[in-house]
Amino acid sequence: MVSGGENPQLETPCGRLRLQHGDFLSGNLLLADNWMLTARESPAAEWLWWACFSPQTPHELTYGFVLETARRLDREPSSVLVRRDVADDAGELLAACGWMEREHPLPGVRMITPTGNTGAAHTYELPERALSFSMNNTSSELAWSVSMSPRTPEVLLRVMATALVDDSAVRRRSEIPADHRERVSTAPASTAFPSRWAALLPEHAAEGTLTTTGSNEAIAEQPSPPPALVAVTPRHYAGPGVGDVERLRHRLEAEGWVRGEGVLTSACGRLGVAWPTESDKPRGWGRERTYAPWRIWGTQHRGAGVAWRVTGWRLVPQEIIEGLIGEATTMLDEADQAGRPPFEAGVLALGFLPLAAAGWTSEVTPKGAAAFESPDGLLSARCGPPDALYELRGRPAARISCRRALGFWEVEISANTPSRLAAALCRDVADPGPLIRDPDHLRLDATDREVAVVTPVTAQSLTTSTSRRAAAVTRSLPAGAAASPAVPVVLTVSVPATSSHLQR
Repeated sequence: MVSGGENPQLETPCGRLRLQHGDFLSGNLLLADNWMLTARESPAAEWLWWACFSPQTPHELTYGFVLETARRLDREPSSVLVRRDVADDAGELLAACGWMEREHPLPGVRMITPTGNTGAAHTYELPERALSFSMNNTSSELAWSVSMSPRTPEVLLRVMATALVDDSAVRRRSEIPADHRERVSTAPASTAFPSRWAALLPEHAAEGTLTTTGSNEAIAEQPSPPPALVAVTPRHYAGPGVGDVERLRHRLEAEGWVRGEGVLTSACGRLGVAWPTESDKPRGWGRERTYAPWRIWGTQHRGAGVAWRVTGWRLVPQEIIEGLIGEATTMLDEADQAGRPPFEAGVLALGFLPLAAAGWTSEVTPKGAAAFESPDGLLSARCGPPDALYELRGRPAARISCRRALGFWEVEISANTPSRLAAALCRDVADPGPLIRDPDHLRLDATDREVAVVTPVTAQSLTTSTSRRAAAVTRSLPAGAAASPAVPVVLTVSVPATSSHLQR
């Protein structure tokens, strides 16, 4: 049984299992955009137990748990239509599956998988509190959690624990997040269908068989082909390129910029750039990875206070950052020749006119605030009304925001930023031209792929500007020949399900 709408809902024919999508409350915690599986003794009865899966939960856990529950409902209904009277044995159940207890200052028990480095953990506290499996020692975009009511049947708790300890995931190489590739080991897979599911879906098992030539050992020894380059439009779907920060730093140093502790300063001392740096901090049972933003600032002369600043999140496409630095450098050169201060503020809102010229919808309030939105609705810009208090309040006067689920970023612009620099930012953001990327490092979910246009790049199709970019990405693009397309190699990933995510 299926019901559509914004939050779909599915039920077994007997009405005793229900799978629904939406936002759910677990105590004071809101489980947003989750899938929830509930079990009942009859369609009209209250639920016996529930399990919620966050959007990034690997499908080996989500589908595997749901399929196993449905199988047991058909063959052994008493094993799933039961409400455990005692939830305090969760630690013993996980220990029997190979989990290890970890010391933690907070009340309750924290346990981790035997490898200790996968980031999967089980938190158990009081019987009335939910059990949860989670992975948090990764970027926020890839973190996931599975929450269960404390009375979840023992057999299903074992299913989840065993999958995390023993199971592997089948993925194409491009589907493994770049942040996780050093944390997993891979081997060629003979089937794209997990063996654990063969008994659950026998009619589909044969469809996933892969034909290979030669032994697995021979395949494993073959080097991976170089990734093809792709052109991505609209450009805010491209995100940052791999190695872009290092390339920008090396280029600026070659132009005479001075390296400091986490910053680069122009030779004249009037421009500064700080790049995103990674750090981590304690959070719950593990550590949370965080990133400092891009910071670009300018002064009227060496040693003076900051005249303007622009801050950008780490997922801002590199070309936008480079365009801003390039425009600021040009302003310095022109000011030196004319013998005037380099950075004249002007009316900041005028710098957003390129967005209107590019076809963005716009709205201006009676107080002078201006708002813009891109044609696809995922990019927006807002410039506040003229106000001398922005700096005193520590707030930016304008923002450009990208609201993609896997690529959320913002650029914040101070009140005294020259309108010419704001215009340079807006031109680069609204430029219809594509950005060149390595496809293995694109962050696109299913919704993005319905809008974004990703096309292979060949040597013949490159323009003068994009050819330099492509050469920087690959270092070895053959002249006069098409870049080799990436071969989809299906791999078995040894760290299960912690190394991939559900959304495609």
